[in-house]
Amino acid sequence: MAKSPYRQIEKIEAQEKGGPYGAWWREFCGNYRELLVQARNHSYTALEKKLAATGERITCRKGCTYCCFHYISVPLAHGIVIVDYLYGRKHLLRAFIRNYERWRHKGKAISKTLDETRARAFLSAMSIHEIIAVTRPLSMRYLESNIPCPFLEEEACLIYAVRPLPCSGQFSVSPPERCSPAAAEGAVIHQLVADDEDLLKFLELAGPRLMVYEMTLPTLIYRFLTEGASSI
Repeated sequence: MAKSPYRQIEKIEAQEKGGPYGAWWREFCGNYRELLVQARNHSYTALEKKLAATGERITCRKGCTYCCFHYISVPLAHGIVIVDYLYGRKHLLRAFIRNYERWRHKGKAISKTLDETRARAFLSAMSIHEIIAVTRPLSMRYLESNIPCPFLEEEACLIYAVRPLPCSGQFSVSPPERCSPAAAEGAVIHQLVADDEDLLKFLELAGPRLMVYEMTLPTLIYRFLTEGASSI
């Protein structure tokens, strides 16, 4: 039986929250969450205007979880905010740890390959479009493996308030069943990206390293919780 990680998580939390670093952590998470809400609102408002002009409507509904089987990576900055959210909601933290133990059997190996591939691509100074092209086949293999996100429980997101931008930025305007990978006809998806002004605010707040370096969502959060931010 695997050793319980909770005692180590408590130790790491105490370290992260203590002293000057703890003060920075709290201020950073508060400011980041404000920017997160702002960026989402700006993007969503822009989409509403676009759909109003075409007569389309968003068909995403609570309980529709097709997007929760996609591969998601997040920058270190967003990982810190998610961990802070879990620290304040221990029942969600325990749910994530429980689900992570199931996730890692199917998702860890392919996610490790994705993280390593992305890291090599960044070191070779590839453009973002080239990096996406290189990792897309692996991301599709991840989706085809039917791996639910460890933050998905009872058809709802455990961290909905601080979910990653890729999760909150996908909206379907076609029948929900068309989002299934097995559907004969593909879904019509609008992928929202934060505007340049909001992206600059994130960069100014977090700095290049915390915003540019990314890792698989479950892997990053588990490492933050059990090893601490300084280990990455």
